Amino acid sequence: MAVSSTSASLSFGFVGLGNMGSMMSLNLANYAQKQGFPKVKLWNRSRGKAEQLAEQGFFEIADTLEALAKSCDIIHACLANDDVALSVYRQILSAAGTDLILVDHSTLYPSTSAVLSDEADRRGSSFLSCPVFGPPAVAKSAGLLVVISGRETSRAVVKKYITPVIGKTVIDCGDNTSKGALLKILGNSCILGTIELMSESFTLAEKTGFDAGLFYEFIQHWFPAPAWVNYGRKIRDGAFSGQTGFTLPGGMKDASYIRRLGAETSTPTPIIDQAWNHLTTAKAIGGESLDWSACAAGMRVTAGLPPFKGEDFSLDKK
Repeated sequence: MAVSSTSASLSFGFVGLGNMGSMMSLNLANYAQKQGFPKVKLWNRSRGKAEQLAEQGFFEIADTLEALAKSCDIIHACLANDDVALSVYRQILSAAGTDLILVDHSTLYPSTSAVLSDEADRRGSSFLSCPVFGPPAVAKSAGLLVVISGRETSRAVVKKYITPVIGKTVIDCGDNTSKGALLKILGNSCILGTIELMSESFTLAEKTGFDAGLFYEFIQHWFPAPAWVNYGRKIRDGAFSGQTGFTLPGGMKDASYIRRLGAETSTPTPIIDQAWNHLTTAKAIGGESLDWSACAAGMRVTAGLPPFKGEDFSLDKK
Protein backbone atom coordinates (compact mmCIF):
# COMPACT_ATOMS: atom_id res chain seq x y z
CA MET A 1 0.00 0.00 0.00
CA ALA A 2 1.03 3.60 -0.41
CA VAL A 3 2.45 5.09 2.76
CA SER A 4 1.54 8.66 3.66
CA SER A 5 2.23 10.92 6.60
CA THR A 6 -1.33 10.25 7.77
CA SER A 7 -1.31 6.43 7.41
CA ALA A 8 -3.42 4.86 10.16
CA SER A 9 -1.21 1.78 10.43
CA LEU A 10 2.36 0.98 9.50
CA SER A 11 4.14 -2.33 9.20
CA PHE A 12 7.82 -2.11 10.16
CA GLY A 13 10.82 -4.30 9.52
CA PHE A 14 14.34 -4.13 10.92
CA VAL A 15 17.53 -5.59 9.42
CA GLY A 16 20.91 -5.74 11.18
CA LEU A 17 20.88 -6.54 14.89
CA GLY A 18 24.31 -5.54 16.13
CA ASN A 19 24.96 -3.41 19.22
CA MET A 20 23.08 -0.44 17.75
CA GLY A 21 20.44 -2.16 15.67
CA SER A 22 19.20 -4.35 18.49
CA MET A 23 18.56 -1.32 20.70
CA MET A 24 16.85 0.71 17.99
CA SER A 25 14.67 -2.21 16.96
CA LEU A 26 13.47 -2.72 20.55
CA ASN A 27 12.37 0.92 20.71
CA LEU A 28 10.64 0.60 17.34
CA ALA A 29 8.85 -2.54 18.56
CA ASN A 30 7.65 -0.78 21.70
CA TYR A 31 6.26 2.01 19.54
CA ALA A 32 4.53 -0.40 17.16
CA GLN A 33 2.89 -2.25 20.04
CA LYS A 34 1.66 0.94 21.69
CA GLN A 35 0.21 2.15 18.38
CA GLY A 36 -1.56 -1.13 17.69
CA PHE A 37 0.57 -1.77 14.59
CA PRO A 38 1.69 -5.26 13.52
CA LYS A 39 4.72 -6.84 15.15
CA VAL A 40 8.07 -5.56 13.87
CA LYS A 41 9.57 -8.13 11.51
CA LEU A 42 13.23 -8.98 12.04
CA TRP A 43 15.89 -10.31 9.72
CA ASN A 44 19.54 -10.86 10.53
CA ARG A 45 22.27 -12.81 8.78
CA SER A 46 22.75 -14.72 12.01
CA ARG A 47 19.25 -15.99 12.81
CA GLY A 48 20.23 -16.68 16.40
CA LYS A 49 20.42 -12.95 17.13
CA ALA A 50 16.93 -12.44 15.73
CA GLU A 51 15.56 -15.31 17.80
CA GLN A 52 17.17 -13.96 20.95
CA LEU A 53 15.81 -10.47 20.35
CA ALA A 54 12.34 -11.76 19.43
CA GLU A 55 12.00 -13.09 22.98
CA GLN A 56 12.45 -9.57 24.36
CA GLY A 57 9.92 -7.55 22.40
CA PHE A 58 7.02 -7.18 19.99
CA PHE A 59 8.65 -9.02 17.09
CA GLU A 60 8.29 -11.79 14.59
CA ILE A 61 11.11 -13.22 12.49
CA ALA A 62 11.13 -13.05 8.71
CA ASP A 63 12.69 -16.15 7.14
CA THR A 64 14.05 -14.26 4.14
CA LEU A 65 14.68 -10.70 3.01
CA GLU A 66 12.17 -11.29 0.22
CA ALA A 67 9.46 -12.16 2.75
CA LEU A 68 10.37 -9.09 4.76
CA ALA A 69 10.14 -6.86 1.70
CA LYS A 70 6.66 -8.09 0.81
CA SER A 71 5.20 -7.60 4.29
CA CYS A 72 6.48 -4.16 5.34
CA ASP A 73 5.73 -0.52 4.59
CA ILE A 74 8.97 0.75 6.15
CA ILE A 75 12.20 -1.17 6.72
CA HIS A 76 14.89 0.20 9.00
CA ALA A 77 18.40 -1.22 8.75
CA CYS A 78 21.76 -0.83 10.47
CA LEU A 79 24.41 -2.66 8.45
CA ALA A 80 28.14 -3.23 8.76
CA ASN A 81 29.46 -1.73 5.54
CA ASP A 82 28.67 -0.65 1.98
CA ASP A 83 29.02 -4.10 0.42
CA VAL A 84 26.56 -5.61 2.89
CA ALA A 85 24.18 -2.68 2.41
CA LEU A 86 24.22 -2.97 -1.38
CA SER A 87 23.54 -6.70 -1.19
CA VAL A 88 20.76 -6.46 1.40
CA TYR A 89 18.91 -3.51 -0.11
CA ARG A 90 19.07 -4.92 -3.64
CA GLN A 91 17.53 -8.18 -2.44
CA ILE A 92 14.78 -6.22 -0.69
CA LEU A 93 14.08 -3.96 -3.67
CA SER A 94 13.96 -6.87 -6.09
CA ALA A 95 11.13 -8.44 -4.08
CA ALA A 96 9.25 -5.35 -2.89
CA GLY A 97 6.26 -3.71 -4.45
CA THR A 98 6.08 0.05 -4.84
CA ASP A 99 6.04 2.66 -2.09
CA LEU A 100 8.39 0.83 0.28
CA ILE A 101 10.47 3.20 2.43
CA LEU A 102 14.00 2.09 3.32
CA VAL A 103 15.50 3.88 6.33
CA ASP A 104 19.25 3.34 6.52
CA HIS A 105 21.03 3.89 9.85
CA SER A 106 24.38 2.56 8.60
CA THR A 107 27.48 4.63 7.97
CA LEU A 108 27.73 4.48 4.18
CA TYR A 109 29.89 6.38 1.75
CA PRO A 110 27.85 9.22 0.18
CA SER A 111 28.07 7.78 -3.33
CA THR A 112 26.73 4.44 -2.07
CA SER A 113 23.70 6.18 -0.55
CA ALA A 114 23.15 8.01 -3.83
CA VAL A 115 23.28 4.76 -5.81
CA LEU A 116 20.77 3.06 -3.50
CA SER A 117 18.48 6.09 -3.65
CA ASP A 118 18.49 5.97 -7.46
CA GLU A 119 17.82 2.23 -7.51
CA ALA A 120 14.94 2.58 -5.07
CA ASP A 121 13.44 5.43 -7.10
CA ARG A 122 13.52 3.33 -10.26
CA ARG A 123 11.51 0.63 -8.49
CA GLY A 124 8.92 3.04 -7.14
CA SER A 125 10.24 3.00 -3.58
CA SER A 126 12.46 5.38 -1.63
CA PHE A 127 15.73 5.19 0.26
CA LEU A 128 16.49 7.55 3.14
CA SER A 129 19.94 8.12 4.60
CA CYS A 130 19.24 8.20 8.32
CA PRO A 131 22.52 7.72 10.23
CA VAL A 132 22.64 8.28 13.97
CA PHE A 133 25.10 9.63 16.52
CA GLY A 134 25.46 8.01 19.92
CA PRO A 135 26.62 4.72 21.50
CA PRO A 136 24.41 1.68 22.21
CA ALA A 137 23.54 2.89 25.71
CA VAL A 138 22.15 6.09 24.21
CA ALA A 139 20.34 4.11 21.52
CA LYS A 140 18.69 2.06 24.27
CA SER A 141 17.25 5.21 25.86
CA ALA A 142 16.25 6.64 22.44
CA GLY A 143 18.61 9.57 22.98
CA LEU A 144 20.35 9.44 19.62
CA LEU A 145 20.98 12.40 17.34
CA VAL A 146 19.31 11.40 14.07
CA VAL A 147 20.24 12.68 10.61
CA ILE A 148 17.81 12.30 7.73
CA SER A 149 17.93 12.99 3.99
CA GLY A 150 16.08 11.75 0.93
CA ARG A 151 12.71 12.12 -0.76
CA GLU A 152 10.60 14.77 0.97
CA THR A 153 7.37 12.77 1.20
CA SER A 154 9.16 9.80 2.74
CA ARG A 155 11.06 12.03 5.17
CA ALA A 156 7.73 13.43 6.32
CA VAL A 157 6.43 9.92 7.10
CA VAL A 158 9.52 8.92 9.06
CA LYS A 159 9.83 12.21 10.92
CA LYS A 160 6.37 11.62 12.38
CA TYR A 161 7.80 8.94 14.68
CA ILE A 162 11.60 8.93 14.50
CA THR A 163 11.62 11.25 17.51
CA PRO A 164 11.12 10.24 20.24
CA VAL A 165 11.09 6.58 19.14
CA ILE A 166 14.68 6.33 17.88
CA GLY A 167 16.26 9.62 18.91
CA LYS A 168 15.73 12.91 20.65
CA THR A 169 16.72 15.31 17.86
CA VAL A 170 16.64 15.26 14.05
CA ILE A 171 18.87 17.15 11.63
CA ASP A 172 17.13 17.29 8.24
CA CYS A 173 19.64 17.49 5.38
CA GLY A 174 17.04 17.75 2.62
CA ASP A 175 16.27 15.80 -0.54
CA ASN A 176 19.81 14.81 -1.55
CA THR A 177 20.33 11.42 0.07
CA SER A 178 24.12 11.68 -0.01
CA LYS A 179 24.09 14.70 2.31
CA GLY A 180 22.96 12.67 5.32
CA ALA A 181 25.74 10.17 4.71
CA LEU A 182 28.22 13.00 4.32
CA LEU A 183 27.22 14.61 7.62
CA LYS A 184 27.72 11.26 9.35
CA ILE A 185 31.27 11.00 8.04
CA LEU A 186 32.07 14.61 8.95
CA GLY A 187 30.67 14.05 12.43
CA ASN A 188 32.67 10.88 12.87
CA SER A 189 35.76 12.82 11.83
CA CYS A 190 35.14 15.11 14.80
CA ILE A 191 34.61 12.15 17.15
CA LEU A 192 37.68 10.22 16.01
CA GLY A 193 39.72 13.42 16.11
CA THR A 194 38.59 13.90 19.71
CA ILE A 195 39.63 10.33 20.58
CA GLU A 196 43.05 10.91 18.99
CA LEU A 197 43.54 14.20 20.84
CA MET A 198 42.59 12.67 24.19
CA SER A 199 44.81 9.67 23.48
CA GLU A 200 47.77 12.02 23.10
CA SER A 201 46.81 14.13 26.11
CA PHE A 202 46.23 11.24 28.52
CA THR A 203 49.50 9.66 27.40
CA LEU A 204 51.33 12.94 27.95
CA ALA A 205 49.73 13.28 31.38
CA GLU A 206 50.94 9.82 32.38
CA LYS A 207 54.46 10.38 31.10
CA THR A 208 54.73 13.66 33.00
CA GLY A 209 53.40 12.09 36.18
CA PHE A 210 50.10 13.97 36.22
CA ASP A 211 47.13 12.20 37.76
CA ALA A 212 44.78 10.84 35.06
CA GLY A 213 41.78 11.22 37.35
CA LEU A 214 42.42 14.93 37.81
CA PHE A 215 42.92 15.37 34.07
CA TYR A 216 39.60 13.63 33.43
CA GLU A 217 37.94 15.93 35.97
CA PHE A 218 39.18 18.86 33.88
CA ILE A 219 37.66 17.31 30.75
CA GLN A 220 34.31 16.84 32.50
CA HIS A 221 34.21 20.50 33.47
CA TRP A 222 35.69 22.12 30.36
CA PHE A 223 34.54 19.77 27.59
CA PRO A 224 31.21 18.37 28.87
CA ALA A 225 30.20 16.89 25.50
CA PRO A 226 29.30 13.18 25.20
CA ALA A 227 32.31 12.21 23.04
CA TRP A 228 34.77 13.87 25.42
CA VAL A 229 33.20 12.56 28.62
CA ASN A 230 32.40 9.02 27.48
CA TYR A 231 35.57 8.28 25.52
CA GLY A 232 37.68 10.18 28.04
CA ARG A 233 36.46 7.80 30.73
CA LYS A 234 37.38 4.77 28.61
CA ILE A 235 40.85 6.14 27.88
CA ARG A 236 41.41 7.08 31.52
CA ASP A 237 40.54 3.56 32.67
CA GLY A 238 41.86 1.60 29.70
CA ALA A 239 38.34 0.18 29.31
CA PHE A 240 38.58 -0.83 25.68
CA SER A 241 36.18 -3.76 25.45
CA GLY A 242 34.05 -3.41 22.34
CA GLN A 243 31.26 -5.64 23.63
CA THR A 244 28.85 -2.74 24.06
CA GLY A 245 30.61 -0.09 21.99
CA PHE A 246 31.92 0.67 18.51
CA THR A 247 34.59 -1.81 17.49
CA LEU A 248 37.85 -1.22 15.65
CA PRO A 249 36.70 -2.55 12.23
CA GLY A 250 33.86 -0.05 12.16
CA GLY A 251 36.11 2.75 13.36
CA MET A 252 38.75 1.95 10.77
CA LYS A 253 36.10 1.78 8.05
CA ASP A 254 34.92 5.25 9.04
CA ALA A 255 38.49 6.54 9.18
CA SER A 256 39.05 5.19 5.67
CA TYR A 257 35.96 7.07 4.46
CA ILE A 258 37.26 10.31 5.95
CA ARG A 259 40.64 9.81 4.33
CA ARG A 260 38.98 8.92 1.01
CA LEU A 261 36.92 12.10 1.10
CA GLY A 262 40.11 14.02 1.80
CA ALA A 263 41.91 12.39 -1.12
CA GLU A 264 39.00 13.00 -3.49
CA THR A 265 38.82 16.69 -2.57
CA SER A 266 42.56 17.34 -2.09
CA THR A 267 41.94 18.03 1.61
CA PRO A 268 44.62 16.90 4.10
CA THR A 269 43.36 14.91 7.09
CA PRO A 270 46.46 14.72 9.33
CA ILE A 271 44.61 14.06 12.59
CA ILE A 272 42.68 11.16 11.09
CA ASP A 273 45.83 9.85 9.42
CA GLN A 274 47.51 9.69 12.82
CA ALA A 275 44.43 8.09 14.37
CA TRP A 276 44.47 5.48 11.60
CA ASN A 277 48.02 4.53 12.56
CA HIS A 278 47.11 4.20 16.22
CA LEU A 279 43.95 2.18 15.43
CA THR A 280 46.06 -0.14 13.28
CA THR A 281 48.55 -0.65 16.12
CA ALA A 282 45.74 -1.31 18.61
CA LYS A 283 44.19 -3.89 16.28
CA ALA A 284 47.53 -5.64 15.80
CA ILE A 285 48.08 -5.88 19.55
CA GLY A 286 44.56 -6.48 20.89
CA GLY A 287 42.46 -7.71 17.97
CA GLU A 288 39.44 -6.29 16.21
CA SER A 289 36.96 -6.77 19.07
CA LEU A 290 38.29 -3.69 20.90
CA ASP A 291 36.38 -0.42 21.08
CA TRP A 292 37.77 2.28 18.80
CA SER A 293 38.83 4.26 21.86
CA ALA A 294 41.68 1.70 21.92
CA CYS A 295 43.28 4.21 19.57
CA ALA A 296 44.83 5.30 22.88
CA ALA A 297 46.61 1.95 23.16
CA GLY A 298 48.33 2.64 19.85
CA MET A 299 49.38 6.06 21.09
CA ARG A 300 50.73 4.59 24.35
CA VAL A 301 52.92 2.15 22.42
CA THR A 302 54.28 5.00 20.30
CA ALA A 303 55.25 6.80 23.51
CA GLY A 304 56.97 3.75 24.98
CA LEU A 305 54.22 2.80 27.46
CA PRO A 306 52.46 -0.57 27.78
CA PRO A 307 49.41 -0.52 25.49
CA PHE A 308 46.89 -1.35 28.21
CA LYS A 309 46.62 0.12 31.68
CA GLY A 310 43.43 -1.60 32.84
CA GLU A 311 42.40 -5.00 31.55
CA ASP A 312 45.08 -6.63 29.37
CA PHE A 313 43.54 -7.13 25.93
CA SER A 314 46.78 -8.35 24.33
CA LEU A 315 46.28 -11.19 21.89
CA ASP A 316 49.56 -12.83 22.97
CA LYS A 317 49.09 -12.51 26.73
CA LYS A 318 50.11 -15.59 28.67
